[in-house]
Amino acid sequence: MKRLILLFLILLSCSAKDTLPDITVKDIDGKSVNLGSYKNQKLVLYIWSRTCAGHTKDLKKLGHLVKMYPNYKIVSYAVAMEAGDVVESYRQLGIAPNFLTLIDTAVKFNDYFPITFLPSTYVFDKGGKLIASYAGLPDKL
Repeated sequence: MKRLILLFLILLSCSAKDTLPDITVKDIDGKSVNLGSYKNQKLVLYIWSRTCAGHTKDLKKLGHLVKMYPNYKIVSYAVAMEAGDVVESYRQLGIAPNFLTLIDTAVKFNDYFPITFLPSTYVFDKGGKLIASYAGLPDKL
């Protein structure tokens, strides 16, 4: 019986690590957003920070992904930054985002999906299951 319980706990912890986490972050306007609320749609999370190399060109390409993949929710997911830093980054890059921007100041996402590279891209299916991850932003999904 103990082995069965242990096996169940291991399976439960593994399955929790491959689905979109229910964490609350802020959007660029300061409104609370639960990341798990996007489990009902295909989702692309582009995770970046102002200090990571490569985010400049990738952020400029995000708007094109919105047009190329209208069946996906494209999200700019800034970590370890405040809203003002994100707005300033967009301003400096000349970006008027046509995509959702979420801000995870405490880097909560890392508790569920360890962020090995910045920037990184995580792709989730309509059920919220992780189907792909990339260092940087891929040219095609």
